Amino acid sequence: MSRAGLARRALEAYAVPIARVVPLKHVYNMTFRVVGETSEWYVLRISHPRRARADVVRSELLWLAALSHEDGLRVPDPLRNKEGEYVTVLSDAASPQPVLCALFRWIPGRFASRSLCPAHLRRVGAFTAHLHDHAASWERPAGFVRPRVEALDPLHQEREEGFDAAAAARVVRAIARVGTPEDGAVVAAVIQRVWALLQELGDRPADFGLIHADLHQWNYLFRRGEIGVIDFDDCGFGHWLYDLAVTLYCLEDRPDYTALEEAFLAGYRERRSLSSPQEAHLQTFIALRRLQDLLWVIGERDHPAFRDRWQSVMRSALESLRAFLNQRVKGSDAVLNVKPPWCSDLDRIRRNCRWHGK
Repeated sequence: MSRAGLARRALEAYAVPIARVVPLKHVYNMTFRVVGETSEWYVLRISHPRRARADVVRSELLWLAALSHEDGLRVPDPLRNKEGEYVTVLSDAASPQPVLCALFRWIPGRFASRSLCPAHLRRVGAFTAHLHDHAASWERPAGFVRPRVEALDPLHQEREEGFDAAAAARVVRAIARVGTPEDGAVVAAVIQRVWALLQELGDRPADFGLIHADLHQWNYLFRRGEIGVIDFDDCGFGHWLYDLAVTLYCLEDRPDYTALEEAFLAGYRERRSLSSPQEAHLQTFIALRRLQDLLWVIGERDHPAFRDRWQSVMRSALESLRAFLNQRVKGSDAVLNVKPPWCSDLDRIRRNCRWHGK
């Protein structure tokens, strides 16, 4: 069935009189702007086939519904369908998986990706801290299921894979296969460093909880001085620092990065504490996000959005990961000496990548 046909079928499930449906974008999920007969705007999201579990999507929407009632947190408010469900499940002959759909109220505002200034980032930092405060105190309903966002390979996120030997070996080999043996060795070293930090931090509530996991400048927007945040599709369990790292990682290429970073962290500290040792770990979380993005681009390299540029993206990402390995991470020397119990396996994989080809 065509994208437009799926959208029409999905909207039939909601008690919303529709005047117009306009495609927005299709990179991972399919999204549409929906204009109601009385001029209200909505967003219809049709999840990627990989997002096949209705309970996972329902959990995202339950959190959004709770957030939308919190003063100061402008987020998409999900609508229930005629059956009282947040998730509309369709069948499609072209897909072996159920098609999961959700309808949200539109968040008005403008993206400021080209005109971002420190004042914007201060608001983003304060919003992120507010989001974390809510997540830390919110009593999750029974049956709430979201993945751990720090899994190595985002394409396999719903498998709940972490940093075990099998996942690490598959990632290293995938990089060596499309790149060079040396590239695989670089990724293996990054995995070891990230694993060591995650083990050192653990899952303590002070460090770990439910996070947005994709807080970059194309997911926050502004209106009359207020910030709104969209696209909670990747939300899940991870370290609070991961959310901060995603925001900063997506600003790294800007000439005013230092000023933006300072404003963002200052905004966060207005509401939540962030110690110097915690801040020192941000570069390691940025490296994790860079590796995840690299694996996602490689996995989607046949998509029209990446077909002509995935190799240049890979080279740039690997260059940055090499630089990360060569830098001295303040406050982290002891952590870097900790190695995973499967480290001997990963060392063997690194040696094989380096000396025995792809």
